[in-house]
Amino acid sequence: MKPWRFFSIKWLSWHFPLFLLSITLSLELAIVPRLVAQTQAVKKPSNTQAPVPPGDGSPDDTTGAGTRDGGHCTNDNATADEPGFSVLVPVENKTIAQRPTFSLYIPKTIAQKVFFSLKNAENEEQYDYQTIMTLPTTATGSEFSFPLPEDAPDLKTNTPYQWSISLICQQSLDPNDPTLHGIIERVESQQITVN
Repeated sequence: MKPWRFFSIKWLSWHFPLFLLSITLSLELAIVPRLVAQTQAVKKPSNTQAPVPPGDGSPDDTTGAGTRDGGHCTNDNATADEPGFSVLVPVENKTIAQRPTFSLYIPKTIAQKVFFSLKNAENEEQYDYQTIMTLPTTATGSEFSFPLPEDAPDLKTNTPYQWSISLICQQSLDPNDPTLHGIIERVESQQITVN
């Protein structure tokens, strides 16, 4: 028998796939146990103690219903003890007014405008109203109150609305601008209780 006949086309067509299968299985048997051993080496931490919320020593520059920038625009010349952009009404508020008034503290700031938005709190995708308002020059460093603008829809009864107000620190609104959020709900007068 001639040596070249051993590797005939017939042999290759039938034996070669078996040869490849045996090599593949050999490699899998060599590699898979290592991977299993590596995944078994990862253990759960033995410390099952629940996390403790921060207490003393926790940051004191957080603002209720707002951002952690102290409530100032980046380019404001504000010191740490100066109050920042903040809400002067409860963050979650009930009202009987169709067009409630929003009260804010506006710090001394370079911002000349605020962005206001209102949406149904149960429908996160759809805004009911958005507007940009120019701040009066007397508003910086003092209280600024405004009723829900006339072109905004009246609040529906027993529907919670999420409001958002942002200082516009540059020419247009930026995600880093100080922003306040809250919930307001119009209710019937008998539903409001005084504490």
